[in-house]
Order: sequence, then C-alpha cells, then structure tokens
Amino acid sequence: MSTISRVMASMSASITDFKANPNAVIEQSEGEAIVVLKSNEPCFYAVPPDLYESMFEAMEDLALLMQANARMNDGKEPIEVSLDDL
Repeated sequence: MSTISRVMASMSASITDFKANPNAVIEQSEGEAIVVLKSNEPCFYAVPPDLYESMFEAMEDLALLMQANARMNDGKEPIEVSLDDL
C-alpha cells in the first residue's frame, strides 16, 4: 500500500545527499526551504536562517494580531488615545 505525503517545499534532497554535504544542499536551495526525503517520504525540512527568521517573525505577528483581536472583542468600551499621549 502506498502512502501519499504532502510536501511543503518546492525543493527536495535525499537524506543521503543531505548527510554527505548539508551546506551544499542549503546553498543550492537559494534561500528556500528543502524537504529531506528518506525512502521518498518527507523526513524533515531544512530551512535557511533568513527564511526561519521571516517565518518566526510572521508567527509573532500572528500571535499579536490574535491578541489585539481578542482585546477588541472583549466587550469593553474602547478608549481613544492620541499618539502624542503615548
């Protein structure tokens, strides 16, 4: 029976190639995430530092947005404040 796996990267490398020279694989990705395959199944993703930082910042922004939305919908009366007061 075959298994279907979702691959969340446009580039892939075998685990053998990755283990042989991980730096070369990362350099060839040109800043994109790479799915590392073991027996043609996703084993893990290798993410270059700049992309990881961008992903982490996006997650932080989403968390702040969710917090702001929760505060806006908490039923309390909003208080108007000018930027000069801050």
